[in-house]
Amino acid sequence: MNSFKAFVSLFVLVVTVSIYLAGCSPAETTTGKLAYNNKDWAKAETELTKGLSIDKSDPEAWYMLGFCQIELDKFDEATKSFKTCLSLSSEYGTQIKSFWIDKFNAGISDFNAATKSLGKKDTVSSNRSFNSAIKNFRGASSIIPDSISTFQLIADAYNYMGETEKALSLYQDILDKSKSKEDAGRIARIFYGIGIKERQQEKYDRAAAIFAKVLTIPYLPKDDIYYETSLFNLGFSNYQIAVKMATDGKTKADYTPYLNESVKYLEQLTASSKSKELLKDSYEILFNAYEALGNKEKSEDAQKKKNALQ
Repeated sequence: MNSFKAFVSLFVLVVTVSIYLAGCSPAETTTGKLAYNNKDWAKAETELTKGLSIDKSDPEAWYMLGFCQIELDKFDEATKSFKTCLSLSSEYGTQIKSFWIDKFNAGISDFNAATKSLGKKDTVSSNRSFNSAIKNFRGASSIIPDSISTFQLIADAYNYMGETEKALSLYQDILDKSKSKEDAGRIARIFYGIGIKERQQEKYDRAAAIFAKVLTIPYLPKDDIYYETSLFNLGFSNYQIAVKMATDGKTKADYTPYLNESVKYLEQLTASSKSKELLKDSYEILFNAYEALGNKEKSEDAQKKKNALQ
Protein backbone atom coordinates (compact mmCIF):
# COMPACT_ATOMS: atom_id res chain seq x y z
CA MET A 1 0.00 0.00 0.00
CA ASN A 2 2.74 2.40 0.93
CA SER A 3 4.66 1.50 -2.20
CA PHE A 4 1.54 2.23 -4.24
CA LYS A 5 1.20 5.66 -2.57
CA ALA A 6 4.85 6.31 -3.27
CA PHE A 7 4.35 5.38 -6.90
CA VAL A 8 1.33 7.69 -7.21
CA SER A 9 3.27 10.54 -5.60
CA LEU A 10 6.20 9.95 -7.91
CA PHE A 11 3.88 9.86 -10.92
CA VAL A 12 2.25 13.15 -9.93
CA LEU A 13 5.69 14.72 -9.43
CA VAL A 14 6.91 13.52 -12.81
CA VAL A 15 3.78 14.84 -14.55
CA THR A 16 4.03 18.19 -12.75
CA VAL A 17 7.69 18.60 -13.69
CA SER A 18 6.94 17.59 -17.27
CA ILE A 19 4.16 20.18 -17.55
CA TYR A 20 6.39 22.82 -15.98
CA LEU A 21 9.25 22.07 -18.37
CA ALA A 22 6.90 22.06 -21.34
CA GLY A 23 5.72 25.56 -20.37
CA CYS A 24 9.22 26.99 -19.98
CA SER A 25 10.69 29.27 -22.61
CA PRO A 26 14.11 28.54 -24.08
CA ALA A 27 16.94 30.15 -22.14
CA GLU A 28 17.61 32.51 -25.05
CA THR A 29 14.04 33.82 -24.91
CA THR A 30 14.32 34.43 -21.18
CA THR A 31 17.61 36.26 -21.70
CA GLY A 32 16.02 38.28 -24.49
CA LYS A 33 13.10 39.31 -22.32
CA LEU A 34 15.46 40.46 -19.58
CA ALA A 35 17.43 42.50 -22.12
CA TYR A 36 14.15 43.97 -23.40
CA ASN A 37 13.20 45.07 -19.89
CA ASN A 38 16.64 46.71 -19.63
CA LYS A 39 16.06 48.46 -23.01
CA ASP A 40 19.07 46.73 -24.52
CA TRP A 41 17.34 46.43 -27.89
CA ALA A 42 20.25 44.89 -29.82
CA LYS A 43 20.86 42.11 -27.30
CA ALA A 44 17.15 41.51 -26.84
CA GLU A 45 16.63 41.19 -30.59
CA THR A 46 19.50 38.71 -30.92
CA GLU A 47 18.42 36.51 -28.02
CA LEU A 48 14.69 36.62 -28.79
CA THR A 49 15.42 35.63 -32.39
CA LYS A 50 17.43 32.64 -31.15
CA GLY A 51 14.74 31.65 -28.67
CA LEU A 52 11.91 31.94 -31.16
CA SER A 53 13.80 29.74 -33.60
CA ILE A 54 13.45 27.02 -30.96
CA ASP A 55 9.92 27.79 -29.76
CA LYS A 56 7.78 29.97 -32.04
CA SER A 57 4.64 29.85 -29.88
CA ASP A 58 5.39 32.71 -27.46
CA PRO A 59 3.31 35.80 -28.44
CA GLU A 60 4.97 37.99 -25.80
CA ALA A 61 8.39 37.20 -27.24
CA TRP A 62 7.16 38.08 -30.73
CA TYR A 63 5.77 41.38 -29.43
CA MET A 64 9.04 42.21 -27.71
CA LEU A 65 11.01 41.22 -30.81
CA GLY A 66 8.88 43.50 -32.99
CA PHE A 67 9.34 46.36 -30.53
CA CYS A 68 13.13 45.91 -30.57
CA GLN A 69 13.22 45.73 -34.36
CA ILE A 70 11.37 49.06 -34.59
CA GLU A 71 13.91 50.66 -32.26
CA LEU A 72 16.71 49.20 -34.41
CA ASP A 73 15.13 50.49 -37.68
CA LYS A 74 14.44 46.94 -38.89
CA PHE A 75 10.98 47.90 -40.06
CA ASP A 76 10.13 45.04 -42.43
CA GLU A 77 11.16 42.46 -39.84
CA ALA A 78 9.07 44.24 -37.20
CA THR A 79 5.95 44.04 -39.35
CA LYS A 80 6.35 40.25 -39.60
CA SER A 81 6.99 39.91 -35.85
CA PHE A 82 3.86 41.87 -34.87
CA LYS A 83 1.81 39.93 -37.40
CA THR A 84 3.01 36.64 -35.91
CA CYS A 85 2.29 37.91 -32.41
CA LEU A 86 -1.31 38.73 -33.28
CA SER A 87 -1.77 35.43 -35.08
CA LEU A 88 -0.90 33.65 -31.83
CA SER A 89 -2.89 35.87 -29.48
CA SER A 90 -5.07 38.98 -29.60
CA GLU A 91 -3.86 39.83 -26.10
CA TYR A 92 -1.15 42.15 -27.42
CA GLY A 93 -3.37 44.10 -29.82
CA THR A 94 -3.81 46.98 -27.37
CA GLN A 95 -0.08 47.19 -26.67
CA ILE A 96 0.74 47.20 -30.38
CA LYS A 97 -1.82 49.98 -31.00
CA SER A 98 -0.38 51.95 -28.07
CA PHE A 99 3.13 51.58 -29.53
CA TRP A 100 1.83 52.87 -32.88
CA ILE A 101 0.34 55.93 -31.15
CA ASP A 102 3.65 56.65 -29.41
CA LYS A 103 5.61 56.49 -32.68
CA PHE A 104 3.01 58.46 -34.62
CA ASN A 105 2.88 61.23 -32.00
CA ALA A 106 6.69 61.37 -31.87
CA GLY A 107 6.68 61.76 -35.64
CA ILE A 108 4.12 64.59 -35.45
CA SER A 109 6.24 66.37 -32.85
CA ASP A 110 9.34 66.09 -35.04
CA PHE A 111 7.40 67.15 -38.14
CA ASN A 112 6.06 70.28 -36.43
CA ALA A 113 9.54 71.15 -35.17
CA ALA A 114 10.88 70.71 -38.72
CA THR A 115 8.32 73.04 -40.30
CA LYS A 116 8.97 75.60 -37.57
CA SER A 117 12.71 75.50 -38.34
CA LEU A 118 11.94 75.69 -42.04
CA GLY A 119 9.96 78.85 -41.42
CA LYS A 120 13.08 80.33 -39.83
CA LYS A 121 15.08 79.20 -42.88
CA ASP A 122 17.15 76.90 -40.67
CA THR A 123 17.46 74.04 -43.16
CA VAL A 124 20.01 72.11 -41.08
CA SER A 125 17.64 71.85 -38.11
CA SER A 126 14.60 71.29 -40.29
CA ASN A 127 16.22 68.43 -42.21
CA ARG A 128 17.38 66.84 -38.98
CA SER A 129 13.85 67.00 -37.57
CA PHE A 130 12.28 65.81 -40.84
CA ASN A 131 14.59 62.79 -40.88
CA SER A 132 13.67 62.02 -37.28
CA ALA A 133 9.99 62.37 -38.19
CA ILE A 134 10.43 60.00 -41.14
CA LYS A 135 12.07 57.44 -38.86
CA ASN A 136 9.20 57.61 -36.37
CA PHE A 137 6.56 57.52 -39.09
CA ARG A 138 8.28 54.55 -40.74
CA GLY A 139 8.18 52.82 -37.38
CA ALA A 140 4.47 53.60 -37.05
CA SER A 141 3.74 52.36 -40.58
CA SER A 142 5.55 49.11 -39.78
CA ILE A 143 3.43 48.60 -36.69
CA ILE A 144 0.17 49.27 -38.56
CA PRO A 145 1.01 48.96 -42.28
CA ASP A 146 -2.40 50.13 -43.58
CA SER A 147 -2.19 53.60 -42.03
CA ILE A 148 -2.42 55.87 -45.11
CA SER A 149 -2.07 59.04 -43.02
CA THR A 150 1.37 57.92 -41.88
CA PHE A 151 2.61 57.39 -45.45
CA GLN A 152 1.26 60.81 -46.41
CA LEU A 153 3.30 62.48 -43.69
CA ILE A 154 6.44 60.62 -44.76
CA ALA A 155 5.87 61.76 -48.34
CA ASP A 156 5.25 65.34 -47.16
CA ALA A 157 8.52 65.28 -45.19
CA TYR A 158 10.48 64.13 -48.25
CA ASN A 159 8.77 66.80 -50.33
CA TYR A 160 9.69 69.55 -47.87
CA MET A 161 13.31 68.37 -47.98
CA GLY A 162 13.34 68.56 -51.76
CA GLU A 163 13.56 64.78 -52.26
CA THR A 164 10.76 64.84 -54.81
CA GLU A 165 11.36 61.43 -56.38
CA LYS A 166 10.94 59.69 -53.00
CA ALA A 167 7.89 61.83 -52.27
CA LEU A 168 6.28 61.07 -55.64
CA SER A 169 6.89 57.34 -55.27
CA LEU A 170 5.15 57.35 -51.89
CA TYR A 171 2.29 59.54 -53.10
CA GLN A 172 1.74 57.10 -55.96
CA ASP A 173 1.56 54.21 -53.48
CA ILE A 174 -0.93 56.20 -51.40
CA LEU A 175 -3.03 56.96 -54.47
CA ASP A 176 -3.11 53.26 -55.36
CA LYS A 177 -4.58 52.57 -51.91
CA SER A 178 -6.86 55.56 -51.40
CA LYS A 179 -8.04 56.18 -54.98
CA SER A 180 -8.91 59.73 -53.92
CA LYS A 181 -8.83 62.99 -55.88
CA GLU A 182 -7.18 64.71 -52.89
CA ASP A 183 -4.15 62.43 -53.12
CA ALA A 184 -4.15 62.80 -56.90
CA GLY A 185 -4.03 66.57 -56.36
CA ARG A 186 -0.96 66.23 -54.12
CA ILE A 187 0.91 64.33 -56.82
CA ALA A 188 -0.21 66.81 -59.48
CA ARG A 189 1.01 69.73 -57.35
CA ILE A 190 4.50 68.24 -57.06
CA PHE A 191 4.80 67.38 -60.75
CA TYR A 192 3.52 70.85 -61.64
CA GLY A 193 6.12 72.50 -59.41
CA ILE A 194 8.92 70.52 -61.06
CA GLY A 195 7.59 71.35 -64.51
CA ILE A 196 7.45 75.08 -63.75
CA LYS A 197 11.09 75.06 -62.65
CA GLU A 198 12.09 73.40 -65.91
CA ARG A 199 10.01 75.86 -67.91
CA GLN A 200 11.54 78.85 -66.11
CA GLN A 201 14.97 77.55 -67.09
CA GLU A 202 13.72 77.29 -70.70
CA LYS A 203 14.12 73.51 -70.70
CA TYR A 204 10.90 73.18 -72.63
CA ASP A 205 11.30 69.55 -73.73
CA ARG A 206 11.71 68.39 -70.13
CA ALA A 207 8.97 70.72 -68.92
CA ALA A 208 6.52 69.32 -71.50
CA ALA A 209 7.32 65.74 -70.46
CA ILE A 210 6.62 66.55 -66.80
CA PHE A 211 3.37 68.45 -67.49
CA ALA A 212 2.24 65.50 -69.62
CA LYS A 213 2.59 63.24 -66.56
CA VAL A 214 0.04 65.34 -64.68
CA LEU A 215 -2.59 64.48 -67.31
CA THR A 216 -2.07 60.75 -66.69
CA ILE A 217 -2.52 60.83 -62.90
CA PRO A 218 -5.46 58.57 -61.99
CA TYR A 219 -8.44 60.13 -60.16
CA LEU A 220 -7.34 63.71 -60.96
CA PRO A 221 -10.45 65.65 -62.07
CA LYS A 222 -10.12 67.40 -65.42
CA ASP A 223 -11.32 70.65 -63.84
CA ASP A 224 -8.57 70.49 -61.23
CA ILE A 225 -6.39 73.61 -61.32
CA TYR A 226 -3.21 71.56 -61.83
CA TYR A 227 -4.77 69.59 -64.67
CA GLU A 228 -5.84 72.77 -66.46
CA THR A 229 -2.61 74.68 -65.88
CA SER A 230 -0.62 71.65 -67.02
CA LEU A 231 -2.64 71.61 -70.24
CA PHE A 232 -1.79 75.27 -70.72
CA ASN A 233 1.89 74.75 -69.98
CA LEU A 234 2.04 71.81 -72.39
CA GLY A 235 0.72 74.13 -75.08
CA PHE A 236 3.07 76.91 -74.04
CA SER A 237 6.16 74.65 -73.88
CA ASN A 238 5.54 73.11 -77.28
CA TYR A 239 4.94 76.56 -78.75
CA GLN A 240 8.25 77.82 -77.29
CA ILE A 241 10.11 74.82 -78.74
CA ALA A 242 8.68 75.70 -82.15
CA VAL A 243 9.66 79.38 -81.75
CA LYS A 244 13.24 78.47 -80.83
CA MET A 245 13.51 76.14 -83.82
CA ALA A 246 12.06 78.75 -86.17
CA THR A 247 14.39 81.52 -84.98
CA ASP A 248 17.53 79.40 -84.74
CA GLY A 249 19.54 80.12 -87.87
CA LYS A 250 21.63 76.99 -87.31
CA THR A 251 18.83 74.54 -87.97
CA LYS A 252 16.20 73.98 -90.63
CA ALA A 253 14.28 71.39 -88.65
CA ASP A 254 10.52 71.15 -89.13
CA TYR A 255 8.87 72.88 -86.17
CA THR A 256 5.26 72.35 -87.29
CA PRO A 257 4.80 69.14 -85.20
CA TYR A 258 5.41 71.20 -82.06
CA LEU A 259 2.93 73.85 -83.20
CA ASN A 260 0.37 71.11 -83.78
CA GLU A 261 1.03 69.70 -80.29
CA SER A 262 0.61 73.18 -78.82
CA VAL A 263 -2.70 73.63 -80.64
CA LYS A 264 -3.93 70.20 -79.54
CA TYR A 265 -3.51 70.92 -75.82
CA LEU A 266 -4.74 74.50 -75.94
CA GLU A 267 -7.84 73.56 -77.93
CA GLN A 268 -8.61 70.97 -75.28
CA LEU A 269 -8.20 73.60 -72.57
CA THR A 270 -10.29 76.29 -74.26
CA ALA A 271 -13.10 73.76 -74.81
CA SER A 272 -13.52 73.13 -71.09
CA SER A 273 -11.88 75.78 -68.91
CA LYS A 274 -13.80 78.55 -67.17
CA SER A 275 -10.67 80.43 -66.12
CA LYS A 276 -10.69 83.82 -67.86
CA GLU A 277 -6.95 84.31 -67.45
CA LEU A 278 -6.06 80.85 -68.80
CA LEU A 279 -8.41 81.35 -71.74
CA LYS A 280 -6.95 84.76 -72.64
CA ASP A 281 -3.38 83.42 -72.59
CA SER A 282 -4.42 80.31 -74.51
CA TYR A 283 -6.12 82.28 -77.27
CA GLU A 284 -3.04 84.52 -77.55
CA ILE A 285 -0.83 81.49 -78.24
CA LEU A 286 -3.44 79.91 -80.52
CA PHE A 287 -3.64 83.12 -82.56
CA ASN A 288 0.09 82.95 -83.25
CA ALA A 289 0.22 79.16 -83.68
CA TYR A 290 -2.64 79.12 -86.21
CA GLU A 291 -1.00 82.03 -88.05
CA ALA A 292 2.31 80.13 -88.27
CA LEU A 293 0.47 77.04 -89.52
CA GLY A 294 -1.24 79.07 -92.24
CA ASN A 295 -4.73 78.73 -90.80
CA LYS A 296 -5.88 82.35 -91.07
CA GLU A 297 -9.54 81.66 -90.29
CA LYS A 298 -8.79 79.96 -86.97
CA SER A 299 -6.20 82.60 -86.14
CA GLU A 300 -8.76 85.39 -86.54
CA ASP A 301 -11.32 83.42 -84.51
CA ALA A 302 -8.83 83.01 -81.65
CA GLN A 303 -8.18 86.77 -81.70
CA LYS A 304 -11.91 87.52 -81.53
CA LYS A 305 -12.39 85.16 -78.59
CA LYS A 306 -9.48 86.75 -76.77
CA ASN A 307 -10.87 90.24 -77.36
CA ALA A 308 -14.27 89.14 -76.05
CA LEU A 309 -12.63 88.28 -72.72
CA GLN A 310 -11.15 91.76 -72.22
